[in-house]
Amino acid sequence: MTTPIAGLRGRIPVFAATVLLVACGTNAPAEGGGAQEAAAPVELSEPIVASGLSIALPAAWNRLESRSAMRMLEAEIPGSGGPGEISAYYFGPGGGGGLAANIERWKSQVVLQAGAPEPTTQSRESGGVRRTWVELEGTVKASTIGSFPTTDLHDGALFGAIIEAPGGPWYLRAVGPGATMREQRQAFLAMLDSARPEG
Repeated sequence: MTTPIAGLRGRIPVFAATVLLVACGTNAPAEGGGAQEAAAPVELSEPIVASGLSIALPAAWNRLESRSAMRMLEAEIPGSGGPGEISAYYFGPGGGGGLAANIERWKSQVVLQAGAPEPTTQSRESGGVRRTWVELEGTVKASTIGSFPTTDLHDGALFGAIIEAPGGPWYLRAVGPGATMREQRQAFLAMLDSARPEG
């Protein structure tokens, strides 16, 4: 089904049928000492299937037109602190630099708040894929490659995740004002838990 591109930024409204999902792995213990999240229903859009992976965005997020062939999806994340953005990258089997290098790169993009504890990497596996993510709060440095934000984002947050699937890893980077990202954290985790190998 063809949907119109709306707005100056090329938003693609998600008109596909939505489903209610209680994130299947949300109560599973996360490795790395992260707290367990209470199960909560999150409305997700119809899954996007590309490069060997099926994944569903939260229905409240506004899908954007991808600005690069390497970006499998982009979306605006709404919230009380102002909008954030998420981009998902795929570089093929074994591409993208690997898990540890990307976690360290994301950490280097955020100046943590004074006295903040060292961020803990968390991970869990279900449905044939493994998800590893890190949550960072502080000043998110301006991107040097045209990603969001274009200027330093004070009191911001960055959620970075790697989804390891049979077709190769996906790298997801979500950035926005801290208030917005805290509100959308459960939706972010539900999106990760929706990921399945294509077919």
